[in-house]
Amino acid sequence: MKKLIAILSLLGMFHFAQAEAKISILTENYPPYNMSTEDGLAGISVDVLAEILKKVDSSLKIEDVTMTNWSRAYSQAQKREGHMVFSTTKTKSRENLFKWVGPIATTTIGVIAPKDKGIKIESKEDLKKYKIGTVFQDIGENLLKEMGLDEKNIFPVSGKNAIEISFRKLQNGRIDMFAYDFSVAKYSARLEGFDTDD
Repeated sequence: MKKLIAILSLLGMFHFAQAEAKISILTENYPPYNMSTEDGLAGISVDVLAEILKKVDSSLKIEDVTMTNWSRAYSQAQKREGHMVFSTTKTKSRENLFKWVGPIATTTIGVIAPKDKGIKIESKEDLKKYKIGTVFQDIGENLLKEMGLDEKNIFPVSGKNAIEISFRKLQNGRIDMFAYDFSVAKYSARLEGFDTDD
């Protein structure tokens, strides 16, 4: 399923400069869009946000961004005034939750499984036979629930290293598949030393 990745904000860009003192900017580890490096926060979305901050003549800088886990960033952006999160996948069910800035990319969400398991998925009914890992409250988990999958088949992980943990669970046979953005999963797997050909 193709979706759009966007930088989103609870405040419209026209009010950004005036309200910036009250804005908390949150993100997660979602390479190559946003990630921690030895030199600080980096990635495609980080570069876009830096340009936006410059264009609106904001005193906020990338150093003001808080790196946290996805569920916390997503939840605070919805519930707390003056909080924004980037980047996130825009879907129909999320559309009215935020004021969106973007899109900046197109993404494909799907399930990833080890080749040696020989798993074949031809319908959503086939998914019900497997344990599927997700990042807690991420779009992969949301889409599985929207498809009607029982929660007993969904195994969410939270925390800043949720992607790495999910790949380890996949490697150790604790889950059969991992539902996530294909390009981010592949990029993250390579960073963690997994062979993506497997």
